[in-house]
Amino acid sequence: MAELRRAAGLNPDLVEELVKKHFGAEFTSKITWDFVKGGFARSELPRRIAAPQRVLGIQIGWKTFGEFTDNIGFRLELWDPKFLRQAEGLVEEYNQKTEGTKLELYRTIMHWPASARQAA
Repeated sequence: MAELRRAAGLNPDLVEELVKKHFGAEFTSKITWDFVKGGFARSELPRRIAAPQRVLGIQIGWKTFGEFTDNIGFRLELWDPKFLRQAEGLVEEYNQKTEGTKLELYRTIMHWPASARQAA
């Protein structure tokens, strides 16, 4: 499967470089959900945009902001509207630097259940 994605023209190293440039040095794109472990794990290919969650300087997990998918073209589904400007810059720069598959941005704003509750 990884060979198919590389053959399709995806450049995982460029995606990772641009995520760090546009979102910040702590952010990564090479993280995925591991169903066996029940948590996030490192990946060779770009899967999700995430930043480490820290408590008292100790990493306790990952906070995800978007997901890369390639089932209908290569696209970035952005979940958090606070990072729209960074995501637009990442997509624009990736498409300028590559000849193969183009990256598309989809704003899939997720509404968390806790924010939808009405005050009692």
